[in-house]
Amino acid sequence: MGKLLGDEFYTFCSIMSSDEDQPIVMDIYVGFTWREELAITVDCHNYEDHRYDCSTSAIVNEQDARAMARRHKVKYPQLPRFIADCMAEWREIINPDFRQIADCFKEITECLLDEGCRFRITRTHGKDHSTCI
Repeated sequence: MGKLLGDEFYTFCSIMSSDEDQPIVMDIYVGFTWREELAITVDCHNYEDHRYDCSTSAIVNEQDARAMARRHKVKYPQLPRFIADCMAEWREIINPDFRQIADCFKEITECLLDEGCRFRITRTHGKDHSTCI
């Protein structure tokens, strides 16, 4: 229980975080899995009880992610930074709430679909099958 998918990235960029002074914090990261798949992940950290930690990831088909990088004239290793930069307006929100984190994740997945990227949703669950997003 409580395994965070973002911990498995070998390289990543932060997109946004909820209020870090709260007992529960949600972060969105974009990066690569050890299989070199592009992944956008929401990690939910429960600092009062880590058994409730959970994650939701959109893991993009590698061929589609590489094609997207080529279309945007970005080298594949630079794709996470490119996506994070495209989502910069979300970082301007001061202390975003969980709904805003979910809205950002939704916007990213909609952009991936618009780009023709296929992806699968992967989740980890916390105690009592808690999930984020």
